[in-house]
Amino acid sequence: MRLFLLFIFLSLEIKAYSQENEFKIIRQNLKNWMLGKSDSIYFFKQNQFPIITNSLKDAYQVKRAREFWYNKNLNSFQTGNQNWQNVTDFSGRFQTFKGVLRAKFDIYEQILGGFTIHIQTINKDSIKFIVYDIKSKWSLFYHLPFIENTTFNNKKTKQKPMTNMIWWIEWTESIKTSLFYQRQFNEIFIKKKYSGHNF
Repeated sequence: MRLFLLFIFLSLEIKAYSQENEFKIIRQNLKNWMLGKSDSIYFFKQNQFPIITNSLKDAYQVKRAREFWYNKNLNSFQTGNQNWQNVTDFSGRFQTFKGVLRAKFDIYEQILGGFTIHIQTINKDSIKFIVYDIKSKWSLFYHLPFIENTTFNNKKTKQKPMTNMIWWIEWTESIKTSLFYQRQFNEIFIKKKYSGHNF
């Protein structure tokens, strides 16, 4: 299903003005990757790519990472010192069949598959989310054991088709006291410790 949606995405023409430029850039990026013409890394920031960042904000693994951050910093919230701790290298596994079902028809989630999440403190009121994704043949074909990846070679002007390519996606969020209270409520009243499935 994921591979099928990718090819549908590459063949689509979208007419909605608010999405047109972003859609075309990402589609061209993927076409270049499949032809061996892509760069080694691309950056997608909130102000330039609001559609893809907004899509990821409610992705299953991003919600798990968000809950992990609030759980990790619950004591700082309770004591009032607001000495927020970062989260690094949170594994957002796609889990193949489950991942496909969770992403549903969100084309950006399907294309990304699994990724790594970092959450960094900006100040006492906001945090930055970074989604780090490596596009590879192995990932596209659901981690089939006989599929081998190709590392990007900076010495070559043209790469092999589907050579490893990095997507770096970032956005900021306000720190919400309501989510700290939700963690407290889960622990006190319904005895739910952090599981990554409660937000």
